[in-house]
Amino acid sequence: MSMAIIASKPGGLEVLKWENIDVPDPKDDEVKISHTAIGVNFIDTYHRTGRYPGMNYPSILGVEGAGKIIKVGNNITNFSVGDRVCYPLAIGAYSEERIINEDILIKIPDNISDEDAAAGITKGITVHHLFNESRKILEDDWILFHAAAGGVGLIACQWAKAKGFNLIGTVSNNEKKELALKYGAKKIINYKEQSFAEKVMEITNQKGVIAAYDGIGSDSPRNSIKCLSVFGTLCTFGAASGPSNLTIEDLPASIQYTKGSIATLIQNREKLHESSKEFLKLLGNGDLNIQIGQTYDLKDAARAHSDLENRKTTGSIILKP
Repeated sequence: MSMAIIASKPGGLEVLKWENIDVPDPKDDEVKISHTAIGVNFIDTYHRTGRYPGMNYPSILGVEGAGKIIKVGNNITNFSVGDRVCYPLAIGAYSEERIINEDILIKIPDNISDEDAAAGITKGITVHHLFNESRKILEDDWILFHAAAGGVGLIACQWAKAKGFNLIGTVSNNEKKELALKYGAKKIINYKEQSFAEKVMEITNQKGVIAAYDGIGSDSPRNSIKCLSVFGTLCTFGAASGPSNLTIEDLPASIQYTKGSIATLIQNREKLHESSKEFLKLLGNGDLNIQIGQTYDLKDAARAHSDLENRKTTGSIILKP
């Protein structure tokens, strides 16, 4: 028997239940993992509330984690019992133990902790995807990144500094402003104090940015367009404040729009390992530091969700079984 956080149905924090589950033996291409750390992402709250279609309930939430392999299936040749591994975007992470297919597993290098791997793997490959596939960012390019003091944002700040990008970030208070600047942002705008669109144009001498990365949603993408240079790219990759009301008719001429998603990476093992390899390299050599702002016991996942939804967190969040 193993314990897990289960969403009994779509809804608020009250639907999260701490329950016993049966964890079967792995099938031929699967392994059994004993979790040591579990990442918390905003997408977890979407899965809980039912915002994402296709969810079946009751469901074990969570999409990323790290741990040790405790049993392998008959066809497993790339992993062994005792290996430290992590994985991104595989629903079912809020559990002490789980079964998972080997295709999505990534070995954790010796110089990286389980906590950093669990908190960073999904966010890290997200940033790789945004800066390479959504729009190829080059040295000295100016970009805008919203929620720069969040889990994805702080990795983006550091990644930009390591690669020579000029990242302008937005935050909601001055404490987060100082944190994002410390982690490598070139400029930070407190959007509660001034219009970020006007300030971005001022910073760039009215030229605008080559790309704006927006995981906020609501009215933010519409205002982000105002920050773009000619042939610039608006990339949305989430909607933390609610769905955007942006339509194709709202896009000015010579502006590109893309919706970032790492789901395609998960379906392509070669692409997944290409992106995770660069992330783990930057993490291992010290260019990236995972800011774990909050740690909760697994059984307290509801409190983690509450703090995340109410903007009380900075950096990444992990759960400990």
